[in-house]
Amino acid sequence: MAIIGPETIQKILDATDIVELIEGYFPLKRASSNWIALCPFHNEKTPSFNINPARQIFHCFGCTTSGDAIKFLMLYENLTFPDAARKLADRANIPIQEEELDPAARARIKGRADILRLQKAATDWYHRLLFKHPVAQAAREYLKSRGLSMDTSRLWKFGYAPEHQGMFFDWAKDEGFRIAQLVDGGLAKWRDEDYPERGAYSFFRHRLMFPVNNDMGETIAFSGRVLSPDQPGGKYINSPETVIFSKSKTFFGLDKAKRPILKAKQGIICEGQLDVIAVHTAGIENVVAGLGTAFTEDHARVLKRHTDEVVLCYDSDTAGIAAARKTFRVLAPAGMMVRLAQLPPGEDPDSFLAAQGADALSTVIAEAPEFFDYQIDRNGGQLSTTDLRERLNFAKELAADIALVEDKMLQDALISRVTVRLGVSEEELRKHVRNAANAVVRAEKSKRRREAASQAREQKSSNGADSNRSENGGSGEGGPIQNRSIRLLCRILLTDPERRSELTAHAVPEFFRDIPETELLTRIWKGDFDPAQAASVNAFCNTLPEIERNEITRLLSEEQARAQETLAQECLVALRKQAIQTRMEVIKSAMGAPSISPEQVADYTKQLLDLRAQLHDV
Repeated sequence: MAIIGPETIQKILDATDIVELIEGYFPLKRASSNWIALCPFHNEKTPSFNINPARQIFHCFGCTTSGDAIKFLMLYENLTFPDAARKLADRANIPIQEEELDPAARARIKGRADILRLQKAATDWYHRLLFKHPVAQAAREYLKSRGLSMDTSRLWKFGYAPEHQGMFFDWAKDEGFRIAQLVDGGLAKWRDEDYPERGAYSFFRHRLMFPVNNDMGETIAFSGRVLSPDQPGGKYINSPETVIFSKSKTFFGLDKAKRPILKAKQGIICEGQLDVIAVHTAGIENVVAGLGTAFTEDHARVLKRHTDEVVLCYDSDTAGIAAARKTFRVLAPAGMMVRLAQLPPGEDPDSFLAAQGADALSTVIAEAPEFFDYQIDRNGGQLSTTDLRERLNFAKELAADIALVEDKMLQDALISRVTVRLGVSEEELRKHVRNAANAVVRAEKSKRRREAASQAREQKSSNGADSNRSENGGSGEGGPIQNRSIRLLCRILLTDPERRSELTAHAVPEFFRDIPETELLTRIWKGDFDPAQAASVNAFCNTLPEIERNEITRLLSEEQARAQETLAQECLVALRKQAIQTRMEVIKSAMGAPSISPEQVADYTKQLLDLRAQLHDV
């Protein structure tokens, strides 16, 4: 197995205009020589996502996500590095030249490819059982009872997982899959994870199987539905998370719905897989569903890539309404317009279609009120027209949701609408909205502090045996470099060809070892790249650990005046002095030890005198 070589990576980056690439996904605004936008990787109200066309990099000053064109595509489309590079190569008509992988990397990539191959093979096998094997009769009868045709079953690749797991393990053995691969792919579970030798059991048994695809149409997991009321387990069970599947980032049906969503400029979200299939079969194709997990910020970001508006087509019962409100509270901060389809009581999209037909559902979706209109219509009319406290409490409840709406004009319109409809004070409502917004900001800051502290603890723990890394030239716990001279030298080496040539004509100074935060500076000093070519710098960055890549992007994103010719030497002098002073402090500390001998005092004194002389000569 091979990887894409650094020369090819540089060609790909050379041929890709990062501004043009990113602008193909969402609008950008020019800001001086750079471009800015709202960050697609975290929720924000003012643009902090910065694209530097000269350096061909992006950097978010809010969430610190950064990188080059390949990294952007990896994050935005959830691709691996090779897949993102190949996609850009195809875009630029660049032939891919690959090099051999090291054994560990080869094993990781092969493991991922094996799981994808397993999912496809299992999809085909489950599908054949459903259509041809006597054991799947109950599944076929269930599909018939739900009005699902064989054509629909073929389109969605329905399948059947047999009740007797011996069939499954016999099939896997014949296909050449090991038990460990079945477990890694989520199709089997160890009976005892501490003792794999005790064997495994099939994860899906006697269930109608729905393949779950990524947005490229590759099967990455399954959702299995019970076929008998007394069957143990949940109504639906989904594959456990694997290296290729995360429930919090995946929609059922997105591979079929993404183009219709773009065309309609609107997405429809249902609660269950059969609802999605029924609505899609009725000719309304811009529809997806979650996978039985709470709606997440990752879900919102995935949807935001395709549309700014969604219609929640949930069950009309109390649980469905509660779920819709929770979903709104995730979508609104992402800048999305949310509407609620008003289905009759007791109906879900599937049952409504069976009773009323596709035209009726299309009308319900087209007339779906905006979230706040729905809330006021549903709850406002039930409030007492005379009990002011009751109306104020409801207004305060709505204020928490209004505070999530980022568009100030829309927020003002909502405040006016609520005050008129409920007959409450606009000033009072605005105060509640401000309080709710401040609470959100405080909660977000608290969350970031906890995450930062957690990351710091993890980083410190991972450095356990090498706890003196910073003292020996390390960069601390992966945060921004604080030493100004080191930051300036890094930037000079990355951007100034002439100064870099002068500096790297000499070996890395030995005194760097006595100064914290010089590890990255040393890597840049030794690196093989051309500062005059942004693609060359970015290709070099792709060889570094992610923490160091992010720090370089942060450095290159800082707006700084052009360096004077003498600046590099001034930085080296400052660092040389710092190294000498650090050694002097270490010696002074050693001289204060209670058990030190007169001979050691004399030796230390001589060293201090030598260092003072060096400091004077620098």
